[in-house]
Amino acid sequence: MNDFIRSRIPSIASNLGTVFALTVATPLVVSLIAKFTLGGNKAATPYADTYIQNSDTIVVPIPFVTAITPIHKTFTSRAWFAGTAHTEVSTYSQICFYSPKYKRYLAVISFIGGYNVVQSETDEKFWYDVEKERSSIIYDSKTISAYVNRTQWHDPSYGTKDNPLPIFFIKSLTGLESCASETDLLTIKPSVNKRFVELYLAHGLKPKEFERLYGRDMERLGLNE
Repeated sequence: MNDFIRSRIPSIASNLGTVFALTVATPLVVSLIAKFTLGGNKAATPYADTYIQNSDTIVVPIPFVTAITPIHKTFTSRAWFAGTAHTEVSTYSQICFYSPKYKRYLAVISFIGGYNVVQSETDEKFWYDVEKERSSIIYDSKTISAYVNRTQWHDPSYGTKDNPLPIFFIKSLTGLESCASETDLLTIKPSVNKRFVELYLAHGLKPKEFERLYGRDMERLGLNE
């Protein structure tokens, strides 16, 4: 545990909210149980690579914490582990705010449920869910980089307060320079980003909306066969 995080253990007031090191630990085997199947609109998940390829990187200044609205929705998935069916509850998280730079509402997309975990430094049997701290990391970041899909970027129905434009966190650019755990806290691995896109397409978009936005492209690419 680095000094940056240790110094914030007493409270959540100034930085990182609830302390990363005190987040409820999840054994690795448990964190992986429900990750073999995604549930939701699974027909949309093959489009994840194309969604990412057709995305651009933007730099987003983060507003003051009171201007940020977190929205959380739970969903369930079922997987087979050791011959037994398990049902897991995960959380679809949107960190919403208005961006004066882009003149539209944005929502940083995240998923809590063992999709982005790191091993405990004190007990190798336990793994921590980084996304439980994503809101705090966003709050404390002055600027982040993020992916935005071009189709949604150019669709006028996105970017409103009721339908914020989804963006996917890449890296904290400023505000947390003293934190040494950059890989764990301040960046998203490409594999985790892909999983988040898969989950977003399956659980964040209604099937009719997915079809409206990407149905023709799915057909062109032969992904809906």
